[in-house]
Amino acid sequence: MTEKKPSKKKGIYTVLMLICIAVFLVALYKIIDIYMGYKEIDDFYNQANDDYVIQNDDGSISYVDLDRLVKENGDIKGWIYIEGTDISYPLLQGPDNDYYLYRTYKKEYLFAGSIFIDAANAPDLSDQHTIIYGHNMKNDSMFGTLGKFKQQDYRDQHRYVYILMPGQDWNKYEIFSAYTADIDDGTFRIFRENSQEYEKYISLVTSKNMYTGMETPSSGEKIITLSTCTSDLDEQKRFVLQAILVGTVESIE
Repeated sequence: MTEKKPSKKKGIYTVLMLICIAVFLVALYKIIDIYMGYKEIDDFYNQANDDYVIQNDDGSISYVDLDRLVKENGDIKGWIYIEGTDISYPLLQGPDNDYYLYRTYKKEYLFAGSIFIDAANAPDLSDQHTIIYGHNMKNDSMFGTLGKFKQQDYRDQHRYVYILMPGQDWNKYEIFSAYTADIDDGTFRIFRENSQEYEKYISLVTSKNMYTGMETPSSGEKIITLSTCTSDLDEQKRFVLQAILVGTVESIE
């Protein structure tokens, strides 16, 4: 009696099964790697809030030990906070706009990086227009929640950006504009005391603003622009949220 030879089809099925298992394992590894990366971000910045921030019972900020942070790293210029969102971070400024792109305030590598002021801006936010950058993280960390401000109802529920400066009260900024900007359309111009430049800039912002019924700056109020990548990762576009300085407060209201 002759021994029956394995069929070619069975061999092909075995190879295909092994390939599928290999693909599954690679995909699983990538998913776990991404998850662990996001967990590292959350753990790091949650610890920062635990170490330097005191919260009220409702979760709002009552105190930030900013002086201690600045002593640890002189590049820390403040603390940025938007009530009711995940945005509560040290605010830095590096020697260029790459330094804190993938570095924490402890100057250690983290792919979420830090929230940082444009290197060309005055560190005390005294320019008429200050740009602040942050990554658009898929776990909503850093500036990952800015996309929610595309809905005007969301803006109406989270109207203010607060920035605490060393030895000062909180700067309170009211959000008035949101839109998708091209990196070369003029949105990212930095200017100081220049009324003509200011008027041109407000005209540009007004033409792009996705909000309706907003009062635009008209008297040279200081503007901040929060900038992050768009969800489609177009290298030429950024989603921006803009706010004007309306005053200072001793505590978050």
